[in-house]
Amino acid sequence: MNIIIDLDNVQNWPVALRAFLETHYDVFLGWEEDQNRPHPSTYDAAIYGLADALQPYALIGWHCTRLTDEEAERITTSGMGLPNGDVLERRIDALVQQGLITASVAIDLKADHQADDRYRAGRVWFCFFPPRIGDEHGIGSFFRFWGGEALYRSHDRHPINSMALRAVGTPSIVEAEVPIALLDSAVGLAFKIVRRYLIHRGYRTNEPYDHEDRIVRALPPNCILRIHRFPEPRFLELSGCEDWREPLVGPRR
Repeated sequence: MNIIIDLDNVQNWPVALRAFLETHYDVFLGWEEDQNRPHPSTYDAAIYGLADALQPYALIGWHCTRLTDEEAERITTSGMGLPNGDVLERRIDALVQQGLITASVAIDLKADHQADDRYRAGRVWFCFFPPRIGDEHGIGSFFRFWGGEALYRSHDRHPINSMALRAVGTPSIVEAEVPIALLDSAVGLAFKIVRRYLIHRGYRTNEPYDHEDRIVRALPPNCILRIHRFPEPRFLELSGCEDWREPLVGPRR
C-alpha cells in the first residue's frame, strides 16, 4: 500500500516530500507572494517536479453518493469502476429488476443523462477534506438523488422521476485510500500542497488549500476503507447533515 499523506499534519509528511519543499521554498514563496517572483520556467519545473514527487503517495478521500445495498456491497468487494453511459444504464436496469423503479421511469432516465459527457465519463470525484466543509449547497444533492449528478441534473425537477431517484438507495460516503497516481494529474494537488506547506511555515493567505479531484483509473477494492451510510454516527459527522435546512432521508421500505 502507498504511504498516506495527512494533509492537515505537515510535520508528519514523508521526509522526502518535505525535503523537496524545503529545497524549493524560495521559488514557491516568491511565486505565492508575487515578490522576487522566479522565472515562470523555474516555477513550472518546481511544480511539475513536486507533482512527480507525489506519485508514490496516497490521500484519504471521500466520495459522496447514494447507493443501494447491492451497490455498496459491490464497491466493498470489487472497488470503484469508472462511470459512463453504458454503466449507468446497466445500473438503471438493475433497479427495474429489483422493483425499485418502474420500467417507464427507467426509459426516461436512460433517454436523458449526461454520463457520456466529456467531463463526466471515466471520472470519479473525491474530496480530500471532510465533506461537511462543502456544506448542504455543495453536497446535499449527491445524497438526495440516486445516480449521481450526471443523472439527477436532467431529472431533479421532473415530478415523477425526481421522486423515484429520491426513493432509491441510502445516502452514503465512500471513504477510500486514493493513490495519487490514479488522479488525472497531480499538478492541481501540488499547488495545494505548496500552499499548506507555506502556511505551516508562517505564510498567510486567503487562497484555497482544500483539494478535490478525480481519479481516471479504477480504484481497487483494497483501497476501499469503509462506506458510511445514513444515519450512522460517522456519516452524520462527516456530512454535517444534522444542521441542514432540508433533512436527509433513507430509502423507502
